[in-house]
Amino acid sequence: MGESLALLNAVIWALTGVVTKGVGRNVKPIHIVTTQVWVGFLFLMAIGLVTGHLHDLAHVQLRSALYLAGGALVNTVGSLVFWQAISRSTVSKVYPTTQSIFISISVLAGWLFLGDSPQIGVVVGAILIIGGVILLNRKRDGVVQKNADLLLPSENGSSGDYIGIGLAGLTSILWAVGFLSTVVGLQDTPPVLAATIRNFVPAILFIPIAFVIPSSRVSRVFKRNGTRLILGAVLFVASSLTFVLALDNAPPGVVVVLINTSPMWAVVLAMVLPKERLDRYALAGAALSVAGIFVTLAFR
Repeated sequence: MGESLALLNAVIWALTGVVTKGVGRNVKPIHIVTTQVWVGFLFLMAIGLVTGHLHDLAHVQLRSALYLAGGALVNTVGSLVFWQAISRSTVSKVYPTTQSIFISISVLAGWLFLGDSPQIGVVVGAILIIGGVILLNRKRDGVVQKNADLLLPSENGSSGDYIGIGLAGLTSILWAVGFLSTVVGLQDTPPVLAATIRNFVPAILFIPIAFVIPSSRVSRVFKRNGTRLILGAVLFVASSLTFVLALDNAPPGVVVVLINTSPMWAVVLAMVLPKERLDRYALAGAALSVAGIFVTLAFR
């Protein structure tokens, strides 16, 4: 069940990207993230009330709450650093760098600190999926800049590339720390409560930011982009839930490999919904990712 939820998480996350791709150019990453975490927090609070899990919030162990809150904070910072990396370089360089390092660090750290020994299927599957991600992003920079959901102006030049790749590496480390922190915090916490805590921390964080930086307020861009922002946020809620449920039902090493198949699903969804054409690199990358999924699940 955990493996299926991890794959579902990858599909939902890819669909979230396809939906938010259509927002106006005046919409910045902070507008998207703020909408996602606040809508996510309110949805999860409602789910907690209906299921009765919210009453258990006061009984969550302090250690678990701190790990979940800390992981959420680090992950949010990582997401903002990721968009800065995109602004300094290109998707074709930043995305493969981020995901390959993220998978490698998470699998290795899970083995060293959590006792999650990586099986041969996980290792080979990770290599195939990383190769698939590289091929999926192998396009001319101009095409990547036009088709990807960048939302930030890109800087050209080798110095910008070096800074962007360095920021991509930092993003990977932050995401890996957030991932492992969530794994630890989830051990004694019901998944719905864990997802609620993970959304509550960044939601509170963005309140003072909105006061200090008026341009970061969602109200300034909501009028023409509200439908896509809300739909993307609802998908984000589903992504948050499937993520913690996957971790609660499958080994972390397997989950981190499978959730990183999202670029493949994004390509498939982009072909079906906006009807984008696939080139030979995209087809080869998708094939490698599918092979990675099969190997990960079949040879554990």
